[in-house]
Parts: sequence; structure tokens; C-alpha cells
Amino acid sequence: MSPQGIIVGLIIMLVPLAGLSAAVPQPGEIKTFKDWAVGCDNGGTCKAISLIPDQSGAYDSWQGPITVVRTAASDEILKIRVLIEALDIDRYRMKVDGQLVDTGPVVKGDYPIEIVGEDARKVVQAIARGNNLQVLGPNNENLTQISLAGSSAALRYVDAKQKRSGTTTALVAKGRRQFSAPETKIPLIPVDQWDDADRTPDTAEIVKLAEDSSCKDERFGVVEDQAYAMGGRAGQYRALVLISCGSGAYNFSSTAYIGEYSDDNEDGSRKWSFEPAKFDIPPAWGGNGRTPLLVNASWEGRVQILSSFAKGRGLGDCGNAESYVWDGSMFRLIEATSMTECRGGYEWITTWRARYAKNEKTASSK
Repeated sequence: MSPQGIIVGLIIMLVPLAGLSAAVPQPGEIKTFKDWAVGCDNGGTCKAISLIPDQSGAYDSWQGPITVVRTAASDEILKIRVLIEALDIDRYRMKVDGQLVDTGPVVKGDYPIEIVGEDARKVVQAIARGNNLQVLGPNNENLTQISLAGSSAALRYVDAKQKRSGTTTALVAKGRRQFSAPETKIPLIPVDQWDDADRTPDTAEIVKLAEDSSCKDERFGVVEDQAYAMGGRAGQYRALVLISCGSGAYNFSSTAYIGEYSDDNEDGSRKWSFEPAKFDIPPAWGGNGRTPLLVNASWEGRVQILSSFAKGRGLGDCGNAESYVWDGSMFRLIEATSMTECRGGYEWITTWRARYAKNEKTASSK
């Protein structure tokens, strides 16, 4: 899943305010076992992904990673995906240590090869026992070659995180016990978003904000500040302002401010006032001991979601990405993905998920 598409599946609906979560997010960690990385989110969905081996010159025929995805629910989903550029090849053969373990069609789309169900279970078991995986085309073309060093440990980690160890459903740590799916609750965040309105600060106000900001000494080269309307209510207006705060070859930093346009208490005049935006947890890159920094920030005004996408290197095979929804007073984390190893893991691992909803009181007041 691309970082730009990480809001897919989030919902907006009308629900009562009572019972909605306000807990501080606790994203999961990414673990590395030799040539595999693995992690799980707060809903129990885990992903293990192969990495380019550290050994110099090893696996020169590597053309893309393989990923194992498993959910924790009783109606589980188990998938194996191969991220390769398949070109005009329409069939594949998958071998582990020279033995054929699967074959099937290569399709157009994000995942040219996807194995599910019982076939996926058989392939996973072969992966856990093997040393080398190879995907071939119909004429023996090499599509990719994967090191399986660390795969067994990564899959055993999934068993442990999903509380499958010692049960009949475990991938590696098998036992005789029956599996009982643990109860997981994805947080539901109440949001209070104002009515549509187009008012934003003018250029002079944004320039003054930038000069007074903590980023004033980081603004070199070409800078581009941005302002977005966040709606209005009862004669007041809000805006999100992103102040440029330094840049590199492929990462562009900014810091977020919330502007409010309302009466000034002293003389009754109307003007904008600004405060640094609040986050329930700051983006992974930036925010420790200073105003939170977003990297390659994007804003989706229709649903008021602010995203940060920090690449560890230009290839985009490592880094962190977060998406936040505006709840009326702060930005709340609704999805976090990460890849800590810069070794070809282009499909980052989700470490946190939340839903959001407009509360009933807000809806009835409009």
C-alpha cells in the first residue's frame, strides 16, 4: 500500500460521543531478523517482508520483496504478495530450495503475484523451513530471488504477537491447543469539524508568522508556505498553515499552525491569531523537544486529514509515514506505517490504525 493511499478504509459516520477513545496512540515496533523485517498494528494484523541480504554481492538477481500478511481475527486472512515488475510475463513458478511450491497467473496491478488461503499456508510453511526462494517466469526467467534467512523467526514473532503460539493455527510455533482470537479494539476518534468556509490568512500574515516561528533559521533556498481553510462556525474561522522548515534532496519539512480569525478582545477588531498545531503523538521524524515537524506534508481538506511521509533515502524503501485527522482541537493519529531497514522493503509495515467519526452533537448543531 502506497503512503499516499493510507486513508483508504477510514470512515465518517454519525455516532454518540460516549465511549469513544481518547487514548494516546502506541504504534507497534518493527523487528528485524536477519533478512526479514516484521511488525504488527494495534488491531493484530501483522506483516513480514523480505529484505535485500546484507552480504555484499549476494542475491544479485533480487528484483523485489515478498510479503506475508496475516490478520488476527478468527476469520483470518493470510496472503503472500510478491512485489515485482512483471512486464509481459503472464505465469510464474515459485520454488523454495529448488522445489516447486506454487504456480499461478501474474496479473496487472499493485500486486502482480498474490497467493491466498490454503495455498498461502503451504507456501509459508515452505518459507519457514527454507533457505532460498526463487520466482521464475514461464520460460525460466528470473523474476526475483529471496533470502529466507530470518523468515522462520519473523513468522514465529507473528505467532507470538497474535497469541497463536502453541495452537493449531500457528505458522511456526505449532501446538495442539485451539486458537481463540484475542479481542482487539480499533480506537474510534470523535471529530468536531466546522462547516465549509474558504477564509484563509493573507500573504502578509503568513510571512509574519514564518518570521516569528521556530523555523525562521531553517528557511533557505526556495521555500513555499501553504494555507488551507478549515471551515467556520458562528462567525469564527479556522485555517491550517504549513510553514516551510528546511529541505533536503527528497524530504521537505514543515511545521503546522492553526489560525483562528475572530474578534480581538482589546479593540473589537477582527484578525488572525496562530498557535502551533497540537498532535496526540508527534510524527516519527521531528517533534522531540520542539514544534512537531512534518515531512513531505499533504492535506486532504474534505476529510481534514494531515499526512507526513518521510523517506529514509530517495528509493523510498525505508522511512515513516503518519496520517492525522483534525478532531476539533488537535490532530489525532489514524494510521502509521514504518520501515526501519533501507534494504528494499518498499511495502512499509502498518504499526497503528484508528477510525474517526463525526459525533452526534456536532451533526445536530449544523
